[in-house]
Amino acid sequence: MVKVTAAQFAAKYQDKVEAYRFLSSDCGVYLPDSDNVTVWHLRDLAAGRRTIIKAQNIKHLHVPQFKELAIKHMMEYASGIPKVMKAFPSEAKEIEKLPRQYIINIIYTLVGKPFELWVNQRIENRHAKIAEDRDLNIELDPEIAAIFQASNAVSGKLPQAKSLLHILSHVLRLIHLS
Repeated sequence: MVKVTAAQFAAKYQDKVEAYRFLSSDCGVYLPDSDNVTVWHLRDLAAGRRTIIKAQNIKHLHVPQFKELAIKHMMEYASGIPKVMKAFPSEAKEIEKLPRQYIINIIYTLVGKPFELWVNQRIENRHAKIAEDRDLNIELDPEIAAIFQASNAVSGKLPQAKSLLHILSHVLRLIHLS
């Protein structure tokens, strides 16, 4: 650690906006918008008490807005991973101010594929629940189902607005006619 007096630091960077600009622009630290970060977290980053992640090293992950993928759930996931928690502000109230995408990007950058798999599992669970709740599943003969699963065909003639059931009945009619 290199010691710099508070007076020396304050002579160059007198307020939060200047400290933010120094860390984000001059140091290349990945930060949320300045409105969403406190001067205390900026101080902890500059002092090395919180983990700095360079903007150039950030990995982005798209996570849909599902109840099962709320910030609360992502933070519960991250709470057991010390290296992730050390990248966030030390105070829970400060974490609550952080944008959702910033939280996602920090977790994904530090955890990688396991976090992506966790997200994908929640998406699959949601889709399966919706399909079940809305009775969107259809039953197929096992032989037809095997052919359907192996097929990579995509219809280009039928309008996309037609239901899956209508398309399936059309396919079954064609199979039956041949």
